[in-house]
Amino acid sequence: MKKTTIAILATLGLGTATLLACGGPGHKGGPFGEHRGGMFKVMKQLDLTSEQKDQMKVLRNERKDQMQAKMKEMKENRKSMMASMKPDLSAFMTANNFDKEAFKKQMNDKFEAKRQMRESRKSAMLEKRADGMEKVFNILTPEQRIKWIELSKKQKDQKGNNCKS
Repeated sequence: MKKTTIAILATLGLGTATLLACGGPGHKGGPFGEHRGGMFKVMKQLDLTSEQKDQMKVLRNERKDQMQAKMKEMKENRKSMMASMKPDLSAFMTANNFDKEAFKKQMNDKFEAKRQMRESRKSAMLEKRADGMEKVFNILTPEQRIKWIELSKKQKDQKGNNCKS
């Protein structure tokens, strides 16, 4: 009985240690995943001047303010969007009949509108990300840009080697 208990505890201990080393299910990196990793780690290695650090801080704060405003707007719009997605079943039913084709058409139209809205959001998000990257690029000196490219390549190579699932 003791040997079985010890074997189970050892297995659980090793499993837990592995999860912590790899960041748990769905995460990569250390026990805290890649949060504050990526670009943050690269920027620390670029030897930014205090003026550049201040400019980066301004960019971060602007982005944070924009994201908070966007999240608030999305939260307000979510309820109205969900209400508009619900079909009015009375338009498709009578006491003796259900118009299946009309129902399917209306639902397909709503799903298509939702898909287009998602695509529009993705495009806007990509545009904002590209603008942010361009602003960061313009803050850096040519030497820092070269180092940034090298560090980004190195980081990309390292990501593929850590705790593969």
